[in-house]
Amino acid sequence: MTRVTRWFLERRLRAVERAQGAELAYLRGMLRVSFPHFLAFIQVMPLARFRRALPPEAYHLARIVTARHEDCGTWMAMEVRLATRAGVSAALIHTILDEAPCALPSDLAEVYFFAEAVATGSGEEDTWREAIFRRYGDVGVVELSMAIAVSRLFPTLTHAMGCAAPCVPSNAQFEALGRDRQG
Repeated sequence: MTRVTRWFLERRLRAVERAQGAELAYLRGMLRVSFPHFLAFIQVMPLARFRRALPPEAYHLARIVTARHEDCGTWMAMEVRLATRAGVSAALIHTILDEAPCALPSDLAEVYFFAEAVATGSGEEDTWREAIFRRYGDVGVVELSMAIAVSRLFPTLTHAMGCAAPCVPSNAQFEALGRDRQG
């Protein structure tokens, strides 16, 4: 890889870090160690943003629930930021973070329980998948499954590479959302 290409990619990574408010040390490490691995990995990035069938609340709820099980620090914070940018209300985000699925509307409670079942491997996936199918159809099941999977990919990779921040299980880091339940 040429110096110019590396310079350009590192500059692009810094811009993404500023925009996302998160450090991308894992991508910097990949770029430094193996350009082919870096190129292969960034091809999954569109998957991390792909949403067509689900409402933003359902999509981001599933990602936050999954991220909470995978990483209670950097990636959960990233999922909260993405949900906020997508217009998900602070009240809804706090309900998810407070692990209060019974306080959610039924459509979102079904998504919550499905994501929770998948993230924990509880064995209840079939029951909740059927509920998701009835509400959103086959495409909704596929899209929700992709959202859950991608929410596991990034924390797994950063932990395996030694780039994850220590996990401090606390909702205090999300207080910037405010506690205005009106959302």
